[in-house]
Amino acid sequence: MDETLSPRDAARRDAKRLLRLARTGALATLDGGFPLNTLVGIASDWDGAPLFLISDLSHHTRNLDADPHASLLLTSEGGRGDPLNHPRLTLNGRVARREGRDGHDRYVRRNPKSKLYIGFGDMSLRRLEVEALHFNGGFGRADALAWADIATPLAPLAEAEDDLLARVAAGDDAALAKRAGAKGGWKPVGLDSEGLDLGRGGEAARVDFAEAAGDAAAWWERWREGAE
Repeated sequence: MDETLSPRDAARRDAKRLLRLARTGALATLDGGFPLNTLVGIASDWDGAPLFLISDLSHHTRNLDADPHASLLLTSEGGRGDPLNHPRLTLNGRVARREGRDGHDRYVRRNPKSKLYIGFGDMSLRRLEVEALHFNGGFGRADALAWADIATPLAPLAEAEDDLLARVAAGDDAALAKRAGAKGGWKPVGLDSEGLDLGRGGEAARVDFAEAAGDAAAWWERWREGAE
């Protein structure tokens, strides 16, 4: 843990990273009075809210059409040590359709295999409108957070996203790897006012800004400040 952060700020940071890095989640829907848990692919919307692509033929979709209340569990990647000492985040709310090309693009960039089926007539993109959450950062780190604590400020970046991602991709791969904190081969797959999401095969990484950007010009300045 970063000792310069308060326990609450560290919890906010870790919860926000889980929102951005998760590529799968356990979705619980109401099924005749009992919860039904299913695995779904995940991407994050501009404010961090989870997006998932589901089929109208799926059992969980029929459940959501009857009652949109749902719960979504996001977990960090496995690793050494006790799994129960790794961060996890539970988000509760109502699921609604996510319209707009930008949502489609955000999902596909983060889950490239979905290109094979996202255009099928029975598939639809959904968004969890978060109303409550529970974050557990590991033993002794169950912090009380609200959606307002971890939601990313919105900024007019949708129209500039393709251009900004192309500019990042055209830069130095070594510098990108350094900022990702790992070896090379990373590809920029999406952005928001607080940072950049990266993908490499099935792996995900995140570059966070020290301060949110209010528009595309400010976003590029934030990126360049960290790259120099």
